Amino acid sequence: IPTHLSEMHKHGGHVSAGHGRVGKHRKHLGGRGFAGDQHHHRTNFDKYHPAHFGTVGMRQFHPTRNAQWRPIINVDKLRVSIPSEGVSATLPPLCTQ
Repeated sequence: IPTHLSEMHKHGGHVSAGHGRVGKHRKHLGGRGFAGDQHHHRTNFDKYHPAHFGTVGMRQFHPTRNAQWRPIINVDKLRVSIPSEGVSATLPPLCTQ
């Protein structure tokens, strides 16, 4: 970045460079990330992110991922995956729309 476009060049000669003398420009005054979302940032979260807190759905005490797994099937190739002797000839053509 050229020097004449930099922010510090514009603030040259001004003591606090736009960050104030009292409060100063410190690194992470409110904490990092979502720190304080239930404490000192509560007003902001209640106002601008009303659905941030709370739970959704029902607890599952012993979740087993394998029991809910289903392979993805391409509907266009559904007829090919079924053996031909198991399918009657009277089935209508597949509609993929």
